[in-house]
Amino acid sequence: MRPLRLALSLLTIFPLAPKEATPEDFRRSTLFFPLAGYALGLPLSLLALLPLPDGFLAALLLACLLLLTGFLHLDGLLDAADALLGSRPRAERLRILKDPHLGPFAFGVGGLYLLLLWQALALVRDPLFLLFLPGFARFAILPFLNRYPLLHQGMAGLIRGGPVWGAFLLALPFPLLYPWSALLTLFTAYLVARFALARLGGINGDVLGAMIALGELGGLVGYVLWKALSG
Repeated sequence: MRPLRLALSLLTIFPLAPKEATPEDFRRSTLFFPLAGYALGLPLSLLALLPLPDGFLAALLLACLLLLTGFLHLDGLLDAADALLGSRPRAERLRILKDPHLGPFAFGVGGLYLLLLWQALALVRDPLFLLFLPGFARFAILPFLNRYPLLHQGMAGLIRGGPVWGAFLLALPFPLLYPWSALLTLFTAYLVARFALARLGGINGDVLGAMIALGELGGLVGYVLWKALSG
């Protein structure tokens, strides 16, 4: 199926993009974003079964997640950090968003993000959670992608308007099993989208990448807090 292959090629390093794809194929690919997330989560869940020290296992999980995504969402987070943070006029923020060079906000946010992600992964050894989280985090961007204005067409414009409810059904196991983590994942994605709307006037591919990256972190934090409070 071309839409499924597109979803995998857009969100992972797997070279499965079809040679020919129509605009409808791109829109329908969002239906399979949760499945692309599960393709990322499966090796994480298998790694979690290994009897390794928590810190070392977390480093492996972090490396696996970053490598299998081709650092795509991390790159979006870094670009968005430079554009969204600090006191600048909107025109300057938009210019920075297009600049491939990294500024101080990118380095600061990137360092804190990787540190927090590593620490959160060190506290999570639940294979099912690690399987389903990436799928839900990739679903979580879709309601905002379809509702908020785009800064420009690009790839975000090609996938805009896809089937949100169908994707939600595929992502449903996560909120059923981990409702608080799912809520925090979705809320984190919402906060990033709202912040981009206020600072830039819309969202783009970099903002979507930041929403996924921080949404996953939000879900992990939600799991850790839930375990701490319920234990």
